[in-house]
Amino acid sequence: MSKRLGIIGCGQLGLMLGSAASKLGLKVCFLNVNEESVVYGIGQMFYEAELETFLSHVDYVTVEREAIPEYILQRAASTKKLYPSFDALNTLRQRHSQKALFDRLNIPTAPWAYVEQQQALQQVVQDFPSTRIRAKSVLGGYDGGGQWSLSETKPGTEIPAAAFPLILEAEMVIDFEISVLMARAHDGSTQRYPLNHNVMRDGVLICSYVPANVDESMAQLATRYAEQLMDAIDYVGVLAMEFFVQDGKLFVNEIAPRVHNTGHWTIEGCRCDQFEQHVRAVTEMPLVDPQPVGAAAMCNILGDWFPKKLPNEPVRVYLHGYGKTLRPGRKMGHLTLIGSDLDGVVRAVSELGLD
Repeated sequence: MSKRLGIIGCGQLGLMLGSAASKLGLKVCFLNVNEESVVYGIGQMFYEAELETFLSHVDYVTVEREAIPEYILQRAASTKKLYPSFDALNTLRQRHSQKALFDRLNIPTAPWAYVEQQQALQQVVQDFPSTRIRAKSVLGGYDGGGQWSLSETKPGTEIPAAAFPLILEAEMVIDFEISVLMARAHDGSTQRYPLNHNVMRDGVLICSYVPANVDESMAQLATRYAEQLMDAIDYVGVLAMEFFVQDGKLFVNEIAPRVHNTGHWTIEGCRCDQFEQHVRAVTEMPLVDPQPVGAAAMCNILGDWFPKKLPNEPVRVYLHGYGKTLRPGRKMGHLTLIGSDLDGVVRAVSELGLD
């Protein structure tokens, strides 16, 4: 009998996970948690009120995003094989417990502080070791949302009470950002994808280039940090770890305990993409060598932007649309560019008009 995988979440990551699972011969179903679905046609969809029925239809459960109601994760963990585990998801999805884990493992990160209530904010800011501060919601708040830059002229009074608890981070002046994408299986074995160089704008990923132009020692250190964290919480599945690079040193920015936007290039750029690798890990199948096929770039299609001209050969271009309702700045899809060398891919991206 085919293994059955339940995916909590019906967005584009759920779509790609479901497609990968189907190709591996698994039966797939989804739990819609009050969201706009783009996964029709891949597997049966259940709604939040049908949680128990959803769980009765699956052998394994995974998530497409970490911001899932806690009771759903707890119920899935108590009745089925939830991977990553509830403890791993709960630790990594909350910024204060994530940062505390970095500190415990001696993994460098920017100075930070936890602010539980609005009335404590000004005292924490006053005692903070930096005057350049970014406040972030503890849960969620990605793509520049749920974040506030604090200064003497903007001391945080504009932050709504509903945003608390939050963390404060020292804003670092960095050289660039990289990320490492790792997969870990039940037996502790891992597979790593080539490191990404990420280009951001206003907290939103614009483009990722692969491989990142870093030396082997930095790549090994990023890998070691990721493996150290995954081993500490017995993580199972794919995980993305983002790093700031400053003066040749690595500082962890954030962790995504799931498949990630910076790994979309793997669909065409590797013989085993991040979605297949994640499905393999969470359904107790062996991991496989990703086998990259060349240099790559992944460019997000945000809002109604679309390039007026696509590059010519020898760079290959692949278009992915997510079937979402159009909104300004929303991730509507992505372009992946594959070439034989990074210089050629970078030149092709420059023709897209991302600026």
